[in-house]
Amino acid sequence: MLNADTQAAPRRGDLIPVIELWGHLLVPLQGDIGDRQMQDMIDDVLRRIALRGAEGLLIDASGIWIVDSHLCAGIGRLATAASIMGVPSVLCGLSAEVVMTLQTMGFELNEVKTATTLERALEALGVVVQRHERQGEGR
Repeated sequence: MLNADTQAAPRRGDLIPVIELWGHLLVPLQGDIGDRQMQDMIDDVLRRIALRGAEGLLIDASGIWIVDSHLCAGIGRLATAASIMGVPSVLCGLSAEVVMTLQTMGFELNEVKTATTLERALEALGVVVQRHERQGEGR
């Protein structure tokens, strides 16, 4: 049994992954995200930036369908803290419903750029993917 002074360690399945990708950090947000999950992810991202640095932060919201004030505040805190640490942020994958909710809540994106897709978010941070045809393959 837990008392008010004791917190359970997060279970592996509860953690929001932070993926290192070409010098950038990618945070794919999925499903219903709790306050504790969001705070643990923010702590993880900021710790990684402090230890190893990052060229950019990508927050992919394509997997969320419900946005509340806590999630909005968490995204804002993360983007602002990353910016203070010298890491630009791009928020991508927002559905029309999520965008309308953010607008209704008065959410402002002062420290974060936006993009429609993950590919465009990477481009906004200067990552350009060159596709090479494999030998023997035609289009």
